[in-house]
Amino acid sequence: AAGPLSIKSGMYFAPGVPEYMGGYLNTSLDFAGLAIGLDVYHWDTDYNACFFAGTCWPFLKWLGGDPSPCPQTGIYGMLYVLSTKIDPISAKLYFVDCCEGIEFYKALLTLKGIGLCCGISLDAEMSFIKEGGFQYVSFSGINIPLCCGVSIDVTVKFTPTLKEVTPKFKFAGIGDACFTVYADALGTPPSWTGLTIYGWRIKCTLADCNYVEFLTALNVSKIEEILGDIFLDACGEFEYVKLGFCGPACCGGKYTVDLSIYFGSQGGLFDITRLVYSVKIPIMTNFTLTLSGTAAAAACASNSFCFGWTFTF
Repeated sequence: AAGPLSIKSGMYFAPGVPEYMGGYLNTSLDFAGLAIGLDVYHWDTDYNACFFAGTCWPFLKWLGGDPSPCPQTGIYGMLYVLSTKIDPISAKLYFVDCCEGIEFYKALLTLKGIGLCCGISLDAEMSFIKEGGFQYVSFSGINIPLCCGVSIDVTVKFTPTLKEVTPKFKFAGIGDACFTVYADALGTPPSWTGLTIYGWRIKCTLADCNYVEFLTALNVSKIEEILGDIFLDACGEFEYVKLGFCGPACCGGKYTVDLSIYFGSQGGLFDITRLVYSVKIPIMTNFTLTLSGTAAAAACASNSFCFGWTFTF
């Protein structure tokens, strides 16, 4: 029977290619829900050559598709992967030895089953590499039920230069969600030939006046015909995320904070084009302080800031 401690080892090689060799040792310990592992890999091959030829799949699997961590040698090296997991969090730390001592190479952090609302949950993964810094953060496992047994699985990946959204339709089960699809039928009844989707919006109320809202426009002009002027054409905007918060303030009132993050082709980090914010803070029963403004990418719009108040009597 398998116990809490497991050890396995092996060797990889390619027939007819004697220089393509590698070995591994995997150990793991599972105790009271805490899993700890140490994997050790060795390769004695021209890693860079087989990387670009696409033949060294074991090494690509170990490193997550990254090029050789030992560019100064390229031919041989050691990789140590220290992993730990306690649901729902797991982490992997990669260390390499290029015959010059062991040093940090990469970190991979994973969080499983983050609950949002309306039955929607997601998995998050972040990768950081020593030589290049932040690599990416991705959110996957997002299943959005529509109707009639149709749902969408969405994966969103942020890198320092772009944001990738990958939707995948699924046709199984029936579910409800706080989800709006903007679409139109192709053709005229009864001769409908299909469906064109202009975009979708998700709004989840998290508490009394706390919410998160997502709007993605596949066809910006059609979405604005329905919802009004939302995006800046100069920024190539096509998507936003809105966050709303509130809480108790002075004299029985509530403060409110609204933050909108816009994305577009002319944006900067993560394709962000604008941050639009609005804050209302009651100071007295009949006096409210207001702050609002915009922080925009240089290629899109100018920054603004507004400070004011509302006095009632």
